[in-house]
Amino acid sequence: MNKPTFQIMQIEDTNDVYLLEKEIFNIDDKDKIIKTINNENLFYYVLKLSDRVIGFLEGLIISPDAEIYNIAIDKNYRGKGYSKLLINGFIDKCKSAGCETIFLEVNNINQVAINLYNLFDFKSYSVRKNYYGDNDAILMRKDL
Repeated sequence: MNKPTFQIMQIEDTNDVYLLEKEIFNIDDKDKIIKTINNENLFYYVLKLSDRVIGFLEGLIISPDAEIYNIAIDKNYRGKGYSKLLINGFIDKCKSAGCETIFLEVNNINQVAINLYNLFDFKSYSVRKNYYGDNDAILMRKDL
């Protein structure tokens, strides 16, 4: 099996990203995805396997800070460490941009994501009560 490649999203990747975002997060806004192509701070980074997007990370880089908005992996490719490739790639981009801190928020019931972020030394620093309806948002940060 080929190794997936990490790269910034290209126009030809937008439909794959849109379909993943719609399936996983129930977000139906293809225009938002397309607009990031020309945004100098907001990015979709994709993992591609045989020219097909199998995952993405949506993030913002405005040095000295960065933020992770969403990470998604196609359900057929989960459990293979691909989320780690996305986060490592994003951390490298952030370091190259001179960032000092990466922020994110995660639903307190999303233990898989929390465990993933803990692997990368993201630390909880605050909680937004009932941010996701009955669930809290855990705010996390990683100092680079």
